[in-house]
Amino acid sequence: MKTQISTIGRKTKLVLAAGAAIFGFGLAANAQLAHYYQFSTGTANDQVGTANGTLQGSATITGGALVTDGGNGTVSGQWGGTGPMLTLDSSAVSGITGAFTIVDWYQATTGWPKFDTAYAFSDGNVDGSGNPIDYLLHTPVRADANNTYPSGVGLEGAGGALVRDANNWDYAVRGIFLDNNNLHQTVLTYDGTTFSYYVDGAPAYYAAYGYADTLTDPGFNLSLLTRIALNGGSPYADPALTGSTYSFAIFNQGLTTDQVAAVYSLGDDASVSQLNAAAVPEPGTSALSALAGLAGLLFRRRSFRASVASKQ
Repeated sequence: MKTQISTIGRKTKLVLAAGAAIFGFGLAANAQLAHYYQFSTGTANDQVGTANGTLQGSATITGGALVTDGGNGTVSGQWGGTGPMLTLDSSAVSGITGAFTIVDWYQATTGWPKFDTAYAFSDGNVDGSGNPIDYLLHTPVRADANNTYPSGVGLEGAGGALVRDANNWDYAVRGIFLDNNNLHQTVLTYDGTTFSYYVDGAPAYYAAYGYADTLTDPGFNLSLLTRIALNGGSPYADPALTGSTYSFAIFNQGLTTDQVAAVYSLGDDASVSQLNAAAVPEPGTSALSALAGLAGLLFRRRSFRASVASKQ
C-alpha cells in the first residue's frame, strides 16, 4: 500500500505549543527598554514608562537635544542647586535591583569642563566628612590639574562592596577623553556582578593610561539611587555639562558586547522598537536544548505513524 504521512494531530499540536512556550520562556529574560528619552521629540517625556523629566535652571530642549551651559566649568550642576540639568522621576530606577544598562548620546564642548556631569544617580547620603557615599556618576573627563583622567563612570556604595580606594577616590570604569565637541555614545552595562564601559559601540579601554573598562562589584542596587539627572545632578559640587544630550536610555538587563554594538549602529535617534529589537539575543542554551528535545519527540512520533501506515 502507499505510504501515508498522517496530518498533524491534536497531540502533535500540544507538543508544538509546549515548544513555543519553552522558546518564549527562554527569551523572557531578554533586555528590554525600561525608560527612553529622545529629545528630538522636543520634550523630556519618557517614551516607554512614566518617569518624565523636568528641566531645571537654564536647561532647554533645543534643536533636538537637551542643552545646558556649564559656563566652562563655572556653573555648578550639583543636585539641589540652581544649575542647569534635567531631573528624572525617581520611578526611572524602580525595580532595577540587579542587572541594567545605561545608554547616553551626548556632545561635550572641547576642553571644558573637567568633572562636568553627563548623568548622575545618587541618594543624598554622606559619610562623616560630608562626602557622598552612594552614587553612580558619569563624566566626559575625570580630570585633575594634570588632566590625567579620561572619561569614566565613578561609583560607590548603593549596596555594592566598593566604597573608596586607598587614595580616597571612588572606583571607576574609564575610557577615552570625550570633551572634543563630537557626538559620542557611552554605554554602562551591569550584569549583577561586573560593570563594563563602552564608547561608540566598543569596549572603552584606553591604552595610553591603562585604566580598566570593567569593574567587579556584586550587589550594586540602582533602585536605591533615586536622585537622577542628566547634564548635571552630581552629588558633588561639580559643574553642569557644557554641551548637549540627544538621547538617554535605561535597559532592565545588562547588554552583551554584541548588543551594545547593535544599539550603537542605530544612532542617537533610534525608535523604541528598534532598540528593543537590537537588545534581543539568540535563544538561551536551555531553551534551545528543550526545543531540540521536542523536535526529536515530534520526529519519532511522525516516523512511527508513517511506519505503521506503510504496513497497512
